[in-house]
Amino acid sequence: MPLTHSDLVAFGIREQQDAITAALEGHSRAAVTSILDAVLAERNANSSPPPELVWTGPESTRASARDTAVVLRELFESARSHVVLAGYSFERGEAVLRPLAESLRTHGIRADIFVRVEQAQRAVPDPDAYMQSAMGDFIQKSWPFGPPYPNVYCDRRAGTTGPPWSDLHAKCVSIDGERALVSSANFTDRGHDRNIETGVLLQDRSFARYLERQWMSLIDAGLVVRWEG
Repeated sequence: MPLTHSDLVAFGIREQQDAITAALEGHSRAAVTSILDAVLAERNANSSPPPELVWTGPESTRASARDTAVVLRELFESARSHVVLAGYSFERGEAVLRPLAESLRTHGIRADIFVRVEQAQRAVPDPDAYMQSAMGDFIQKSWPFGPPYPNVYCDRRAGTTGPPWSDLHAKCVSIDGERALVSSANFTDRGHDRNIETGVLLQDRSFARYLERQWMSLIDAGLVVRWEG
């Protein structure tokens, strides 16, 4: 110290040396140490484990992806605050959702579930009643656990007829604003046991909270309808 361009080259640092020199050149040892301490502290505070491949289906003996059913069960069981979940199909998915029901009962968490409701194929006299009935079918078929119930939402456009046709086709879940799973797998026994599906598990707080906000903003904007059963 004080640090110079030639010092960096001699130390073996050749990439980004101009930026490093501009930031640190001429500062005292104490100043440079403080700057580097701050950079390292920020890096440690925001570092996240790398993305993990999540998989349903047959695998070779050398494959190392994590199983979809196992990952989702662990996520549901680990929830301590809230879960935001969106899915296209929950057919015969009671076993998939059972760990979530247990977390609602045991830990008192909140669950917000966005479900697909097929858009009305013909004019219905009461669109709100049509959507409420469809979401009630979801509860009856896919949530046989009784209370406490999740908050269930569907796309408001499901109660309308005619183009543009639309579907909720996403399959994702965020846990406590800390971890997120985005997958091709529906929340069904086939999607978690028999199909070939792929997804990614992100233990990234920034992404998980951003994903949550994206879904919750639909509620704030009145773009989805809540089940009132």
